[in-house]
Amino acid sequence: MPSHSPQYAIAPDQAIPDGLRDAIERKGVRQQELRARMDPILSTAQHAVLEIGCGHGHWLTAYATAHPATTCIGLDIISQRVAKSQLKATKRQLNNLHFIKAEAIEFIEILPPSVSFDWIMVLFPDPWPKKRHHRRRLIQSSFLDLIHPFMTPEGKLCFRTDDDPYFSWARDIIGNHPKWRLDEPTIWPFECETLFQAMMDHWQSLSAGITDGSQTDFSQVLRHPADNCKWYKIPDIPPRKT
Repeated sequence: MPSHSPQYAIAPDQAIPDGLRDAIERKGVRQQELRARMDPILSTAQHAVLEIGCGHGHWLTAYATAHPATTCIGLDIISQRVAKSQLKATKRQLNNLHFIKAEAIEFIEILPPSVSFDWIMVLFPDPWPKKRHHRRRLIQSSFLDLIHPFMTPEGKLCFRTDDDPYFSWARDIIGNHPKWRLDEPTIWPFECETLFQAMMDHWQSLSAGITDGSQTDFSQVLRHPADNCKWYKIPDIPPRKT
């Protein structure tokens, strides 16, 4: 498998604006630091879960507690959220739980080819509702291409949002991608209501796996029998608890 780490070869005679050159160099430094931090964590990972946009870490902390044999990694771009999340891991002495300040694409680009995820979770991401901002949404064909090589054969991308237009967008993007297949019904690895989710009137969820042309019924497969991992088949729009 080819490396997914970007190479920044800038010829001295290229007419690259100073601002862009600086941005590329800063990204290279961030990714170098990420790689140094993640290598010892990922080198021993037998099973791995990635949550993109982990917020204050409620969901991932609960999952890591229930699945101590799984390496759990949460990403967020806001320092305060990462600090609060890591405090949860430290208080509970969860050595399998790691919270990282990183942008999702930059993080995935530095992953070694040996890494594979059983689950990639995207819970209530920014919907970027304005049409001119849709290109900033995480769920894009390019994102699916990027994470595809890092999924186990039975691995799942799980997506949940309270924004109906974004849900339709994500379903269309994933459903029309040649390397991905939507699950019917949706499969969910673990349910833990977060503070943010509790505020929502409704939400919708989907899950998808990579496809190689086979028709394996993933709803009958357990990825972590040793961890007593439960699979949840959930309705599209659960009613809000009262």
